[in-house]
Amino acid sequence: MINVAVCDDEVSEIEKLEGILESISEKHGIHMEMEDFICGEKLLERMITSNIRYDLIFLDIEMKHLDGLDTAKQIRELDEQVYLIYVTGFESYALKAYEVHPYHFILKPVSVKTIEKCFLKVCENIALDASYYEYQYKKEYYKLPISDIMLFESDKRRINIYLADGSVYTYYDRLSLIEEKMKNRTVDFWRIHQSYLIQAKYIRHKAFDYVVLTNGRQLYISEKRRKEINEQYLKAIERQFIE
Repeated sequence: MINVAVCDDEVSEIEKLEGILESISEKHGIHMEMEDFICGEKLLERMITSNIRYDLIFLDIEMKHLDGLDTAKQIRELDEQVYLIYVTGFESYALKAYEVHPYHFILKPVSVKTIEKCFLKVCENIALDASYYEYQYKKEYYKLPISDIMLFESDKRRINIYLADGSVYTYYDRLSLIEEKMKNRTVDFWRIHQSYLIQAKYIRHKAFDYVVLTNGRQLYISEKRRKEINEQYLKAIERQFIE
């Protein structure tokens, strides 16, 4: 099952999007639960008071009072994992909105083809997010959810694995080998330094020579990797738009 929320201050837009989503889920046999909200405040109130977790949120940017950008910032404080899809009439929001890690931008007026492509990809990613990173340490085997891995850190011959919940695991390996393994995954891991391999969705802020992760930790981007990381960052923004 996929749990979906639609937030837009225009009822007609909500009804249109919900109709498309219901048709797509029925067509592909996807069990979906859906709720709608006419403002960001109502959505946030629901998430806080009910402790509900959505898999996917469609969010309008141009809303009265609390707009989609500010709503998304507060959503990220509650849930780092939820897929955010902006539905907007303006491409100019892309760079600013990337700070809250939207999965995609869909331009109004929305089309069935675009919504279907995006929705099915999210469903596929949710299934893939259940995959694990496996390693051995002291003759014991471990499996960690890849979606929860924030950072691989190399410390001499040791690798420290930092998870989103604050836990840390250590074993012996080479960061270059881990980087190669992660290239075959659908998630984005970026080698920003000889010692750091980070998962892109956990970047809260990116500057020219450093990034800040969602746990507040600041990591240096090595000089020789700055150009490459900046290109990856810009490409990630461009990918937010579906043709």
